This record gives sequence, structure tokens and C-alpha cells, in this order.
Amino acid sequence: MNPDNGHLNTSSNHYKSHQSQTRPAGTVTIAGGSIAGLTAGLALLQKGWDVQIYEATQGELQHRGAGIITHQALFDVLAKLGVTSRQQIGVQIQTRKTFAQDGSITQTLELPQIATSWGRMYQLLKQHFPDERYHQNKVLHSYRQVGNRVESTFTDGTRTTSDLLIAADGIRSTIRQQLEPEAQPEYAGYVAWRGLIEEQDLTDEERRELFPYFTFCLPQGEQVLTYPIAGKQHQTDIGNRRYNVVWYRPAATQSTLQELLTDIDGRNNGQSIAPDKVRPAVVEQMRSDASELLSPQHIKLINKLDQPFIQPIYDLTTTTMVYRSVVIIGDAAFTARPHLGVGITKAAEDALSLANALEAYTDQSTALQHFQALRQQASRAWVDRSRELGAYLQAQLMSDEERRFANLHRTSEAVMLETANPLV
Repeated sequence: MNPDNGHLNTSSNHYKSHQSQTRPAGTVTIAGGSIAGLTAGLALLQKGWDVQIYEATQGELQHRGAGIITHQALFDVLAKLGVTSRQQIGVQIQTRKTFAQDGSITQTLELPQIATSWGRMYQLLKQHFPDERYHQNKVLHSYRQVGNRVESTFTDGTRTTSDLLIAADGIRSTIRQQLEPEAQPEYAGYVAWRGLIEEQDLTDEERRELFPYFTFCLPQGEQVLTYPIAGKQHQTDIGNRRYNVVWYRPAATQSTLQELLTDIDGRNNGQSIAPDKVRPAVVEQMRSDASELLSPQHIKLINKLDQPFIQPIYDLTTTTMVYRSVVIIGDAAFTARPHLGVGITKAAEDALSLANALEAYTDQSTALQHFQALRQQASRAWVDRSRELGAYLQAQLMSDEERRFANLHRTSEAVMLETANPLV
């Protein structure tokens, strides 16, 4: 993929080439206070907007531990927001390795990248956003558009009236579901088993042979990947980091998936399962399968996971990101499978692009339409590309096109080069 097509020009000059006048800043309500919401809030504050963020959950979000791979486009956005330098974000990786089932190394690839955790990114953004503008335990109940304004009501009685309402409330966005109920997450046909290992819990041999690297193991129709990330308290110094482990496995909707998502209390919501609710028998079966399928190195890693959790993989696309004065960004608008590692980068680009468009055009409606034209095209491209990369992991291939992509992207050469590498 051509990098010029993969990442849009987020600078305001792109818009100002069309119109030099800028519109006065206004008020904005952001529903959702994680990565997308915080990035949008910071970008709009920088442009002079009166921003208030409303996050549904109570308590700190920064201890969420999923690993992420960063990209240059993300650093470009962060630099424009004055958030951080790349040295502060995570752990430098230089080399990728693929291990065969017998433990031998079958391939290596030099591909420098920085890996970190979702929590580390959240922490860096949150510490730059004013506390008095960030409100927790605020669940959006309803909203209505009155003229060019949006009135929002939260379950605790809080009310706002603003020029703009931004839906940054994730893949299960309540705002998107009301505006475009037919746009629903589509299960991809496989799940990811995920978990984290403290660096000090690895043996000397594991710290030497595994920890510095992005590693793979590729059983037939499955994929394991591991890499180092920031520590529990977001440390990046030696000895205090963690190792991120992901195992993608096919899971048919009406059989395996239902079994995996039935929790220790016998409940099944059909969508997800809390980490502490995964049944011990399901975990033990996963460990047993690992002993039959994976390299000795990866078997040991799987057995070190204290509380492995299950993440069903979904796609999401929308037909529009703009409804008059309501804008949908991040995973609320488009969710790509994790193989490209572009989720946070995509959200950050959405946020900066929106702020730049609103600064560049005197008419808000025109600004939002230009924002949508750019971001919808880019986001759809990432969703389509990630579907191609993950086709061979699906429990069932539904079309000739999916079969073609499965054959194209299942080789070890393709997996090593294409995973979390959106410029390919």
C-alpha cells in the first residue's frame, strides 16, 4: 500500500488550500474519554474550542493492558499536539522471529518499531488534558439536534448544549446505534487469546531469546505473536516491562464461540466475556492445545499467563461519519481487525483531521463534509486491508475472494512482513 494513500495529510494546510478563512471556535461535547475522545479533545482545545469530555466508566482507565504497536503516523499526530516524544512511549523492537513447532527459528526480519500498551497511551494523553474538562461516570442517555446545536442528556441528569457532539464511545457506540442501527460489529470468525507476563517472571533464557523480539508461531490456520510493552505502571526501563502474548484461533459462531463466551456463572452475552469470568476448563483446554500445536518457547509463555482472556475479533464499517452536528470517530465509526495495529493511529488521525477541518472552513457543515470525505475513505481502506490479512484465520471462508486472500497472506513470509506494518 502506498503510504501517501494510507495516511491522510492531517495538516490544516490541506484544507486551507481550499479556503483561507477560518471559522470561530465553538463548544463541543465528546462522549467517550479513552484514546479517540482524548485525542479529539486535545486537538480541538488547541484550535480554541470549548471542550468537555464525558466518560461512561468510573475510575482509572490507564491500567488496561492490551499491547499496541505504534506507527510514524501516530507520532506525527502526537507531535502536532505536543504530547510526547517517541522515547517516552514504549519499548524499541528491532527484529522479528518466527519459531517452528520444534523450536527452531525459521525466519528473521529486521523491522524497527516501538511497542507499548493501551494504558500507556491513555496516560500520556490524559495527563495533557485539563482535569476540570474530563467528567467520569457520565453515561449518555439521549440527545437531540435543535437547529445547528446538539442537546445531550446523561443518566445522572447532566445536560449540555453544544455546537458539536462527537461520538468517541467505541465499537458498541450508543450514538452510532441510534443514528445507523444497521451498522453493527460483524464477528470475523476467530478470537484472540491474550495475556501479559511480567518481565521479571521470564527466565534468563526467555529474556535473552524472546523478550527483545517480535516473535511468531504459525500453526495451520492459527497465529501466535508476542512482543515487549510498557510495564504495569507504564515503565519502559529494563526489568519493569511486560511481555504481550496473543494467540489467534478460529471459533465458529454457533459452536466454539458460544462455548468460549459462556462464563463461570453460565451467562453468555454473545459478544464478549470479562477476563475474570473465563471458565477454568476453557483455559485448561487452550493450554492443552498449545502443548500440541506451538513451539516449546511459546508453550512456556502460554503456561505463564496468570489470567488469559478472550477477545472475539470484529469488523465495523459505517456509511457516514457525520449527521448534521454529530460526528462519529475512532472505533465507533470504523473498527479494523488488529493485524495492522492501526486502531489508535486511525483514531488519532480522525481527531486531528476533524480539528483541522473545523479550523479551516467558516461553515461547520462544509468542514464536516470535507472531514468525512477524507477519513471515511482512509478508514474503509484499513478495514478492508485488515480483513485480507485475517482471512486465513476465519472458522469459515465464505467467498472466493476470502479464499484468495487466505492463500495470499497465510505464509510465514507474508505474516512476518505484513503484521502491524501498514506501509506494506
